[in-house]
Amino acid sequence: MNLAETLGRRRRKKMIELLRSVEPARLAALSEKFLLKALQRAATRVPAYKKILADRRIDWRAVRTAADYKKLVPIIDKHETFSAFEIEDLCMDGGIDEMKLAMSSSGFSGAFSFGINTPRNYRDTATSIDTALEYVFGISEKKTLLLNCIPMGVKVHTSLKLAETSVRPDMALAILKKFGPKFDQVLIVSDPHFLKKILEDGIEQGLSWKKYNVSLISGEDWFSESFRSYLGDLMDFNPDAPDGRLIGATMGIAELDLNLFHESKQTIALRRKAQTDENLRHALFGADAKVPPILFHYYPHRLFLEALPEDATDKELVFSMLSPHMLIPLLRYNSRDRGDIIPYETMTKILADLSLSAMMPDLHLPLVWVSGRKDRYLETNGKRVYPEEIKQGLYEDFSVASKTTGYFHLNKDNKTLEIQLKKYATLSDDLRRRFTKALLKYSDADIPVIFYTYQDFPYGMELDYERKFRNL
Repeated sequence: MNLAETLGRRRRKKMIELLRSVEPARLAALSEKFLLKALQRAATRVPAYKKILADRRIDWRAVRTAADYKKLVPIIDKHETFSAFEIEDLCMDGGIDEMKLAMSSSGFSGAFSFGINTPRNYRDTATSIDTALEYVFGISEKKTLLLNCIPMGVKVHTSLKLAETSVRPDMALAILKKFGPKFDQVLIVSDPHFLKKILEDGIEQGLSWKKYNVSLISGEDWFSESFRSYLGDLMDFNPDAPDGRLIGATMGIAELDLNLFHESKQTIALRRKAQTDENLRHALFGADAKVPPILFHYYPHRLFLEALPEDATDKELVFSMLSPHMLIPLLRYNSRDRGDIIPYETMTKILADLSLSAMMPDLHLPLVWVSGRKDRYLETNGKRVYPEEIKQGLYEDFSVASKTTGYFHLNKDNKTLEIQLKKYATLSDDLRRRFTKALLKYSDADIPVIFYTYQDFPYGMELDYERKFRNL
C-alpha cells in the first residue's frame, strides 16, 4: 500500500468514527453554516442565480438562518435552470474553464440537465464514495475490484481498481471470470434490470456467484425488497443474514452529484423489517405505505435537504449542494422525487417506541426515504396503481420473476398492465395466475394483465438497458 492509499484509508476510517460519535445537532449546525456560504457564492458569482433572485426581488443578504433560507430563497427545477439559461450562466463566474468532467441526466423527463465536475470536486466525490464503500464493504481490509456497468458512460469516482463495461453483459461476465479470482471481493454497480440480467446470464453459463464473493450496488432506478430477495436467491445469498456480501442501493442525480444517498446493512434490515411489520412501516413511511420505499443515509455536510411541502403527506425532495468546489451550485433544486426525511433523533424514538432499538443505525446521520415520482401512477375505478406496487408483486414469486425481463408498462389508455417475457419464455395460465396473486397483495386495483413475448413487447425494445424505462 503506497502513501496515498495509506492516507486515504486513515481519512476514511476517521470520518466513519466521527459519524458514529458526533452529535446530530452539530451536523445540522455545520450544514446551516455551509448553506449560508453556498447562497452567498451563488448570489454573487453565478450569473443565472443573480437573475433568478433579481427577478423575484430577493435580497440574499437578508438570509441569516436556515429558517430565512426556507422562507426567502426560491425553489427551482431543471426547467428554470437548464432550459432557461446557457450553461456558462449557470456556472461559477460565468465560465466552464474549470470543467474536468461533464455529465448528462438520463433525459427521462423529456429534458436533459447537466452536471460539471471540477478537478477538486471530482476528488471530493471520490473521497465521499470511497468512505461509503469503506463503511459498507470494508474496502481497506479487502482487495476490491469495482465493475462499473452503469449505462450512459457514467464514471464511478473511486480509488479502487476499476473495470468499465457499461451495459455489455458478455463483457461484464468475461471480466468477472478473468479477474474475479484475483480479488477478495467484487462490487458490481449498475441499474436493477441489468443486474438481474447478468446474474441470470451467469447462471446459464454455469457461473457460481458465491465463488467470486460478489456484492451488488444498484442505482438509476427504484427497486423492491422482493427484487432484492430474488437477486439474493440467484446469488445463493440471504439478504436477511449477510455473509459479507450485500445487495444495496445508491442514489445520485447527474446535475447534483453521485452517491448523494446510500444504503447500509442497517437501513436494509429496517426496510426489510418494514415490509412485514405494518407498525414499523407506517411509523417510518406513513399510514398509506403498502410497499416500503428505499431508506438511505445522507450527509448534511454535503447537502442541505428538504422535503416539501412540510405539512403534506406527499412530499418532494429539494436539494441544496454545499461544496465550494462545484461549478454549477444548485440551491433549492426540486428533483421531483417523492420522499421524506427522518432525523436521527426521530428514528431513535420510533424504534424505541416499537422495542426495536437494537436495529438503530450506528452512524449519527439523518435518513431519507425515496419512492417513485409523485405524478406517476395509473388510475382506474377511482383507485391508483403505482409502479412500485407492480415491482414488488413482479418479484414476489421467483418462478414468475425468472420468466420476465422485469420491464412492464401501465397502459393508461386501456387500463392494463403489460409485461415483457424473457426470450424463449412461454406463457401459461399458471404464470398469469401466479403473478396476479402476487400483485393483488400490494395493489388495491385489480387490472387486467397482458404478457408479451420478448420480441412483441411494444415498448422500448431498442433501449437495451441504455436508458431508464418508462413504466407509464
